[in-house]
Amino acid sequence: MPHSHAARFTIVRMGVEAECTVRVGRRTSAGTAQLESEMLVFRGDFRLEIPFERIRDVAVDGGALVVAADEEARFELGASVAERWMRRIQQPKGLFEKLEIGPESRVAVVDVRDAPFLTALRERTSHVAEGRVPEGATAIFFAAETREALRKLPLIRARMIDTGSVWILRTKGSKAISEHDVFEAVRNAGLVDTKVVAFSKTQTAHKCVVPVEMRGQARRRPPILTIPPSSPVLGKSPAEGPRAKHKPERAAARTTARPPAAKSEPPAKKQASGPEKSNPKKKR
Repeated sequence: MPHSHAARFTIVRMGVEAECTVRVGRRTSAGTAQLESEMLVFRGDFRLEIPFERIRDVAVDGGALVVAADEEARFELGASVAERWMRRIQQPKGLFEKLEIGPESRVAVVDVRDAPFLTALRERTSHVAEGRVPEGATAIFFAAETREALRKLPLIRARMIDTGSVWILRTKGSKAISEHDVFEAVRNAGLVDTKVVAFSKTQTAHKCVVPVEMRGQARRRPPILTIPPSSPVLGKSPAEGPRAKHKPERAAARTTARPPAAKSEPPAKKQASGPEKSNPKKKR
């Protein structure tokens, strides 16, 4: 078909996409096909979502990508694009390939409690630091379960190297934290979002990096927000603390004011020396 050779192929944040014509049974529509990490999607007069795990067969017929799942769909992409998409469907990348983690990667993990992932990560690379971000870490995995948890992002940003990346893990469909919350926190931290992958069936991973124009610039480290400005006295409420400090001072003031009154005893001395001073007058 002439349209197959005119298909426009672009790279997008979620994967790759192309404008093409799709035929499913008797239905035909022009629209946009998108090849994600684990799913083939089409949006036109009708919508298709074909997970890789449901694809029974995939082949290239002329300039069309033919996908057999619940029903057969023909994507008129052009021969070169169809070949490329077929290889990606047949040989999808593993999780660590999608996360760009190799044996030499220096990885930091913050608030990630996925035990199977941590075990596999230690097998992938021996350079793994948990609960902290050491200098020189090339990749940081940060799990944020709530909007409030994203307040740690500026601190993590301060520890990043210019060519490093931070992967923010977010639960899919969570009301406690949305994709918009992540994008806003990323922007406020001076980072840019460049990639999104399916981390697991329940979590999405957002890759964030330092903008190219900001690399090499000196940056101000934010204050440590995890330490409160003051700590209350244990076992006492904040209202009781100041009173407890002033009471001993008042008591000490009273005790120091008493000794001067006790030292003034001139009347007693006059009475004792009275008789001795009267004797000379009697002798005269």
